[in-house]
Amino acid sequence: MASGQETTSAPRSDPSQDNLLVAKTLLRQTRQSALATLTTGGAPLNTLTSLAADRDGAPLLLLSTLSQHTKNLLRDARACLLLTSPPAKGDPLNRARLSLSGVIQRCAAPHVMRRFLSAHPKSGLYAGFADFAIYRMEIESGHYNGGFGKAGAFTPKQLLTQIEDADWLWREEETLLEQINAGAALSRLAPIDGARPRRWRAIALDPEGIDLASAALTTRFQFATPAPDLAAWRRLAGF
Repeated sequence: MASGQETTSAPRSDPSQDNLLVAKTLLRQTRQSALATLTTGGAPLNTLTSLAADRDGAPLLLLSTLSQHTKNLLRDARACLLLTSPPAKGDPLNRARLSLSGVIQRCAAPHVMRRFLSAHPKSGLYAGFADFAIYRMEIESGHYNGGFGKAGAFTPKQLLTQIEDADWLWREEETLLEQINAGAALSRLAPIDGARPRRWRAIALDPEGIDLASAALTTRFQFATPAPDLAAWRRLAGF
C-alpha cells in the first residue's frame, strides 16, 4: 500500500448479536435434537427426537406416551434440548450448538400438528395414532456455544419471536405459503447451488422470516427487520 494512503475499516459487528442470530436460526432450522429428561430416580435420560419450530420459534416435538422420555415428562416436565448445526469438516466442537432448558408439556393448539408435519412430512404415517401428540417446550433459559470465543446466555425474550400482534399473518399463513411455493418468489428466497440443484419449498413463516426445506436440508430467509403488518411482510419477502 502506498505511503500516506488512508484506509477505512468496516464497522465491527456486535459479537453478542451475531451469536443471538445464529442461536435463533438454530431454533428455526434444526430438525432433530438431543432430549434430556429426568427418570424416576432423578437420573438424566438422553434420547434423540425430531424437532420443529412453533410460530414464535419455541421447540415442538411429536412424542408417544409409550416412550420412556414422554413418561418422564408427564411425571416431571423439566427437560433440556441440545440443538446443533449440521455436521461439517474440522473440529466438531466448533459447530454451533444451543442448549435450552425449560418445561415440555402437551400442546393442543390447532396449528402445531400442521406446523410439525410441514417440517417432517413422513411423520404423518403415525402422527394420528392415539399415543402420539405434539409437545412444546416453554423455554426458561438458553446457552449458545459456537466454538472458541463464541458463547453466551440468552433469555426466552431474546430467543423467541414476538407474535402477540401477528394475527394478520396467521390468517394468511396457508395462502402465503401456497403463493410462495407456486410462484417465482421461491427461486429468490431459496439458496442457489449450481452444482446440485434442489427443490426447495417454504414450510413455515413468521414475522421475522421464512423457513424452507429440501428433503433433509433446511434454510431460512431472514428479514432485515420484523414485519409489523401484512404489507410490510410481503415487501420483505419480495412478492
